[in-house]
Amino acid sequence: MDVVKEGDYVLLWHSNEIKVIAVAKRGLVIGTVRGILRLDDILGKPYGSRIVTNLGHTFYITKPNIIDVLLKMPRVTQPIYPKDTSALIIMLNVRPGSRILEAGLGSGYAASLLAMHLKPLGQLISIERNSRYIAVAKKTLRTMEVNDVVDIINGDIAELALPEEYFDSALLDMGDPWRAIPIVIKALKHGGNLAVYVPTISQVEKVIRSMVDSNFIDIKMIEVNWREWKTTINEVRPKTWNLSHTGFIIVAKKP
Repeated sequence: MDVVKEGDYVLLWHSNEIKVIAVAKRGLVIGTVRGILRLDDILGKPYGSRIVTNLGHTFYITKPNIIDVLLKMPRVTQPIYPKDTSALIIMLNVRPGSRILEAGLGSGYAASLLAMHLKPLGQLISIERNSRYIAVAKKTLRTMEVNDVVDIINGDIAELALPEEYFDSALLDMGDPWRAIPIVIKALKHGGNLAVYVPTISQVEKVIRSMVDSNFIDIKMIEVNWREWKTTINEVRPKTWNLSHTGFIIVAKKP
């Protein structure tokens, strides 16, 4: 029987609007609008069972989604949101065994999701200039259990000597990616894709110009909008708040 153990991430669900993702720890007490949850009461309980608050409201004890856990991790930069990472995984042809280059590790959110699709034999090499970001990202990668396929380099990609025609694809998530594009094309295998993630149009134009000047082909740009709907019976409609623009994804291919 699969039971809650100390240190597990758990989802305590009352409704779509009232739910808690927490680490099961002895002595931890969580306050909600439906009452107090004492995590001592869930240790050793089977997943799928229920817990009742001091106000008499029931919460299901279940396992969280990958994204639930990832979004609980500390962040030191604006991360690439999962809605965008899901598109990047497809557009970069990420698969088990791929070699991926990333510049701009940040908090490690995108790296975690990319690495999950590379296991067990793939490799993600991530380059990050800020050592403080690296320290935070390493904790995230360990929590998400993907640190074994991620190699981190503290440095500036524009100043590094990368192996030629080594990577299957590359992702740039940095403030000035146009500096790195002429270097990345040499490091990509023929047919490999480069994706650049930037939040503003002024950055987009510089990225596209650098891609053209570096002889990339098949340049395209997308924006991913996520529209969630309310699923309450007799009230099914779009939610009032939705996650809209987060960034632009520009993708190009090395011929």
